[in-house]
Amino acid sequence: MAIERTAHPYIVRDSAIYGGEPIIEGTRTGVRHVILLFQSGKDPEEIARIHRLSLAQVYDAISYFYDNEEEIEHYIRNQSWEGD
Repeated sequence: MAIERTAHPYIVRDSAIYGGEPIIEGTRTGVRHVILLFQSGKDPEEIARIHRLSLAQVYDAISYFYDNEEEIEHYIRNQSWEGD
């Protein structure tokens, strides 16, 4: 169960959670969860309330997405998140 840090302070990969997909550290909330809500029109404050996150965590997930758009779109497109 290896945790890998990313260049984003709140985003990590944990091989035991969603197969190592990027998540918000200390949670089971994937970056894709945040992005799906964001793309559906939810504002960051609402996303933070829904997932019990800080605004900093939500904005970092959004920032991670913009830095790694292809990767997150791949997870969304392929629905490769078994165990949700």
